[in-house]
Amino acid sequence: MAKLKDIAERVGVSISTVSRAISNDANRPVNEETKQKIREAALELGYKLHEPSRSVHAYNTADKRVVCVVPQHLMDDHPYFSTVLAGFHKKMEELGQPPAIVRTCEEVGDADRIRLMLRETGAQGIVAISWYDKELFELMQQAGVAIMGVSLNDDRLNVPVVDCDRILSARAAVRHLIDQGHSRIAYIGGPAYSKQMESEERYVGYKFAMLEANLEVREEWQMNTGWNVDRSFSKLSELLGGLPKGQWPTAVFCASDMLAIPAMRAVVENGGRIPEDIAIVGMDNIDVAQYTTPPLSSVSVPKYEIGRVAAKSIVDYLDGHFPMATKILLPCSLIVRESSRFTRNE
Repeated sequence: MAKLKDIAERVGVSISTVSRAISNDANRPVNEETKQKIREAALELGYKLHEPSRSVHAYNTADKRVVCVVPQHLMDDHPYFSTVLAGFHKKMEELGQPPAIVRTCEEVGDADRIRLMLRETGAQGIVAISWYDKELFELMQQAGVAIMGVSLNDDRLNVPVVDCDRILSARAAVRHLIDQGHSRIAYIGGPAYSKQMESEERYVGYKFAMLEANLEVREEWQMNTGWNVDRSFSKLSELLGGLPKGQWPTAVFCASDMLAIPAMRAVVENGGRIPEDIAIVGMDNIDVAQYTTPPLSSVSVPKYEIGRVAAKSIVDYLDGHFPMATKILLPCSLIVRESSRFTRNE
């Protein structure tokens, strides 16, 4: 089945441009020539367009107007969130709903812009993908707009969420490393919505597994990158470069594959072997994980399914069929590859 990414590649534009074209986004319109190319490519690839094309306020009462809000740096070709969005759009199509409008959180970053977006789109529901703003969420709720979070799993947030169980998944990944004989396990990650790494779910799962096994959680081996791939490389390089090899951590759990891949390079450039000197496990199982050298062990997150479940949940709620579930957590699975498949005798 064709996805937005397929159409974008065929036309040579971004996924967000495709989304705006097929949803007839009035606030950020796509020029007619590009829109026509996108529609032609969609038809050629077998993507079902919501017909007829109408203005945003002309849909019938059965149609649900949903806006997905995503941070700019997660748009388009991000290997995790583009798949979540693809699943969301596909399920909306299957439900006979108009395509969701996609905006970046930077475009709706204050109260005035939120009010303008709600007025221009007629949004009944907002799907916040890895974005949270307490004041703006309260403003939208006061306006009667339903809000659902995706990849926004934090017990302190008062919105329904569709995600995976990241604490359990991280715990399983670290347990795998412990079972391989590792006791000196480092962590590379980033902060939660509280701006603190210590409350982020994957870090909580890492620490849980370490303490459960009575292993030391060394402060200098807990690297907060702010989710920046360059800092993943530089922080691990700095750690390894400042220690003799015999004092290195023997394993690293990375909170995402995007952080794990530069970490692998840091090991190699500091004269280390993977997994003999340092084993590495990532999370998300993005497509490229199987093609790294060596192939990266990773927690497989059902990205496409998360998007589909989010679409079904918010449409069902807007239809009045079901109350909004407080939290829907989809299961994950650990995919063990060569980056960690090495039993260590310490």
